[in-house]
Amino acid sequence: MRDLTSRLREIVRQKPPGAQPPARELTYVPDGSDAAHEAASRLGGRLHRAGHSHCVVLDRRWDAGDWYGRKQVATLELESDAPLGLFDRRLSLQSDWSSRIVFFDIETTGLSGGAGTLAFLAGCGWFEDGGFHVRQFFLVGPAGERALLDALTEIFQSASLLVTYNGRTFDVPTMDTRWAFHRSESPTAVPHFDMLPPARRLWSDAPAGCSLSALEREVLGVYRLRDVPGLEIPSRYFQFLRTGNPAVVDGVIEHNRHDLLSLAALTAHAVWLAREGPDACREASERAGLGRLYENAGDADRAAYAYKLAADSGGPEVRRTALSRLAVLLRRQDRHQESAAAWQSVLELAPRETGALGPLDRRAALALAIHHEHRARNLDLAREYATTLRSESTGRARQDAEYRLRRLERKRTSRGARKDLGFRELDLDYG
Repeated sequence: MRDLTSRLREIVRQKPPGAQPPARELTYVPDGSDAAHEAASRLGGRLHRAGHSHCVVLDRRWDAGDWYGRKQVATLELESDAPLGLFDRRLSLQSDWSSRIVFFDIETTGLSGGAGTLAFLAGCGWFEDGGFHVRQFFLVGPAGERALLDALTEIFQSASLLVTYNGRTFDVPTMDTRWAFHRSESPTAVPHFDMLPPARRLWSDAPAGCSLSALEREVLGVYRLRDVPGLEIPSRYFQFLRTGNPAVVDGVIEHNRHDLLSLAALTAHAVWLAREGPDACREASERAGLGRLYENAGDADRAAYAYKLAADSGGPEVRRTALSRLAVLLRRQDRHQESAAAWQSVLELAPRETGALGPLDRRAALALAIHHEHRARNLDLAREYATTLRSESTGRARQDAEYRLRRLERKRTSRGARKDLGFRELDLDYG
């Protein structure tokens, strides 16, 4: 008697009556050499081979005189004295990071990560002879991954610095997984600078968020026409695998190219701001973000100057944020009176519509309660701020405020008793 597996295989192999073979575009499997040559030709590229594996290599160049938004390409190349250490202290220990900077970005079959996520397009960009050169490696099928990894290894091994946007948590770990899948050693040990954390500090108040596409519009003045949304990219690649039509991925390849140039331009602009200082910023929120970068780098004077400019030129919320950062910075410098004045300004700028204090206001009230109790020795004002805290807090914060009020009451009682005793002694002396 035949086993169940054999019977199921026989059923699957059976064709229904009148069944026709599917059309050619639905059976296209772009793994063979002929298909790879055809794809390379239609995409305007060439083949890179590694053993029996092959991928398409695409080259594009922007010349030094070309403009990208508000920036000219010639101005985007980072100099060896660029203050990248201000954004990432680890780069302060690297003396030769500027000799070969490679900007890196990938497009994948999904964002979930893991061994099932395939990077079907890997783009690398670098400055050469004054212009910006982009080289992309495209998979015409999964079998070409070894060739793609081989080509990337050659580029990474010649790089002195790898620059990405969210690459520390996505692009580089994804590629490390692919090298591990092929039991190859990963070449991503090259020094790495991720532009996303500095961008969040500088432009966290950008109206459309801190995505690369949003910042290229807000900061660089770049507006893409007919760009492929990121959510469509995996489906377009799967459509290419089904149909073999390179036209469906033209937009994906162009999207990746512009991501690389935007990354280079955004990095150059951030470095320019860091060098020129807060007076060069276009927005008050940018000044406040630059202050955070200076503060994290230990440059307290420039940080304080940036916060003061932001507080003088921004809207209420930007001013409150800048003043709160300034207050903390001044307290660390033992400039307690100036710190208290900054916290007081935070409270004065609080919105009055709701009547309730927000987290920043409660933080300011707590700082002022501490200052007036322990520094200014004004127990009445300290009690006023502590009472406000108790009415606006819940849980542990409310318990802390009640404990503070009890302590203040004991101090006030003790101070009153000492005053009374002093007057009695005065009467005895002169009575």
